Amino acid sequence: MIKILLADDHVVVREGLRLILSRFSDIMVVAEAGDGNEAVEKIRHYQPDVAFLDITMPHMDGFEVMKVLNREKSDTRFIVLTMHDSISYYEKAMKAGASAYLVKGCSTEEFKACIEAVCRGENYVSTEIRKQLDQADNESHTLTPREIEVLKLMVEGNTNKSIAGVLCCSEKNVEKLKTNIRKKLDLPSHYGALLSWAIRNKVFL
Repeated sequence: MIKILLADDHVVVREGLRLILSRFSDIMVVAEAGDGNEAVEKIRHYQPDVAFLDITMPHMDGFEVMKVLNREKSDTRFIVLTMHDSISYYEKAMKAGASAYLVKGCSTEEFKACIEAVCRGENYVSTEIRKQLDQADNESHTLTPREIEVLKLMVEGNTNKSIAGVLCCSEKNVEKLKTNIRKKLDLPSHYGALLSWAIRNKVFL
């Protein structure tokens, strides 16, 4: 029997999760929590196999819950269940110690597949996030090596002048390369959009 804890500050969400999980004979919900502090205490007490955590909760968010319990070497594995469907939230959750990341509204089948994967010691990423990761990967492949080099130099903090020096071209050419990148990735024209995309997609690796 897989023991589950549900942590979300909305009672209706917990009730919905409990209803979904009740369809599976090998799963038992042992406890619920309405905020981060309660989640920590109940995970310590009940020691569930898996804890479903919302990110945004009173007193302590889901990220901090995972950090606290992972520092204590808890055996509980964490599935983040959230409305946030962005790669940045996914990456932050996995860094905090999540084993899986699900976006609210996913299918019953995906719930079950996620729990089974986590109990096997595997990580799981929701279909929605996987699509975004695949798209980001495909987008990066459309950039030329020179355009990728511009992004890497930007992440390192180089100005247009220093980038031009490294690439042996004019500053005007550097700005043209940046414009081409924005068009390919359909990004806004401001500097921060390029830099954020480069960091999020780890072009500096």
